[in-house]
Order: sequence, then C-alpha cells, then structure tokens
Amino acid sequence: MALEIIIILSLVQGITEFLPISSSAHLIILPEIFGSISSERSLDVSLHFGSLFAVIFYLKKDISKIAFDTMFLKKNNEGFITFKNLFISTMPIVFIGFLIHLYDFKIIRNLEIIGWSTLGFGILLGIADTNLKIKKFIKNLNLKEAFIIGLFQILALIPGTSRSGIVITAGLFMGFSRYDASKYSLLLSIPVIIAAMTLESFSLFYKEGFFFNDEMIIGIIASFCLALITIKLFMKWINKASLKIFVFYRIILGVVILIYAYH
Repeated sequence: MALEIIIILSLVQGITEFLPISSSAHLIILPEIFGSISSERSLDVSLHFGSLFAVIFYLKKDISKIAFDTMFLKKNNEGFITFKNLFISTMPIVFIGFLIHLYDFKIIRNLEIIGWSTLGFGILLGIADTNLKIKKFIKNLNLKEAFIIGLFQILALIPGTSRSGIVITAGLFMGFSRYDASKYSLLLSIPVIIAAMTLESFSLFYKEGFFFNDEMIIGIIASFCLALITIKLFMKWINKASLKIFVFYRIILGVVILIYAYH
C-alpha cells in the first residue's frame, strides 16, 4: 500500500475517532468516493490501536486513579465508582456487537444509511447542545445513568452515528457539561476499542494469519500522533466553546452524502 494512502487513512482515523463526527463513516466514504483510497483489515486494526494508545496516554492520570482505587477496592472513591460506571456502560455494545459478529449480521453500510445517520444524529447533538442544562458532574454519574448511556452507545454500531457523538449527546441530555460528557466519552472509548479490536484481531489471525508489518507500524504511529493532537485540541475547545461547529459539519456532510447517494 502506498505511503500517502496510509497517511490519509491515519489522518482520517486519528482526527475523527474522538470527535462527534463518526470515524467509521469517513473511512467508508473515502473508498466509495475515491476508489483508489481503500484500507486493508490489518491496517484498520493498527489505526484503531494507534488511537487507543493516544487516548490512554492522554487519560493516564485518570486511568491510574481508576486502577488504583479498583485494585485496592476503595469502593467509595471516585476511581472505583468510575470503573463500575464504565463497566455498565460498556456491556450493552459489547454484547450486541458480539452477537452481530457471531452471526455475521451485516450492519448496513450503504451511503444512504450513512448520510441519514450523519444528518439525523448530528441534529440530535445540536438539540442536546442548544438545550444545555448543567445540573450535575460526571463524578456523580450513577449506575442507572451509566446503563442508559450504554444503551445509547449501541446506536454507534450504525455507521455515521459516531460513538463519541452519541455518548456526548446522551450526557448532555442527562445534564452533564460538555467537558464532562466528552471526557466520559473518551474514557468509555478505551474498553470499547479494546473489545472491538481484540475480536477483530483474533478473527483476522484465524482467517489470514495476523502479523505486524511496516505499513501497520506506520499506521499506528501516525494515528497515535494525530489522535493525541486532536484529543488535546478538542478538550480545550469544548471547555470554552459549544458543539455547533460539529453539528454544522455533520449536517453539511450528511446532505452532501445523500446528494451523492441519490444522484
């Protein structure tokens, strides 16, 4: 695979994975519109692992606290409470995702579905952002709310939805700040990516003999760097500004995709 294609795919994955604009939609759209730009499964895995390493690096202090409080069963501490919430929020999508993989159920990946989900969930994000009523902090998240966020996250299995976008939307509707909802989305991405990529890696190894090569190493490094930069900029932005720019982007992108799909 040409180096420029690896860089383009790394750029798309690294930038879109943690923004509320759907990385999967962009990675599906590219080969549809530009036939010469396509990705192999092994490279997809490496790009996601690069993004995973980036979010772990960014949240290393939070992860250390969660690990410490959980390891020593400090049940009343914030770290252990966050661990329980993340576990509850992760279970629904892992369960449904495993069933989809087990029975080889193909989630519809055509441009019409991507266009409508990009547009529809973008508008929903805009409604949640416009009617923002901050009344609690993410450290006060309870198990019921964590489970509801987990149910929302199942929608991310539909290409174009955006996992981070739907989690942030759910958080905003529950009364959390943009920053807290976005941070929980980052934390929640870790177990979700680990689960998805572990399953994909085993499947790839079973079918094709999964191994690392130069292309995958380049993909991991490029995706890591771009994702880390994106996360830092996004969290600084979201602490001071609204999500309108992402809502407008999704609406424009959704309309363009639908025009292309139905032309």
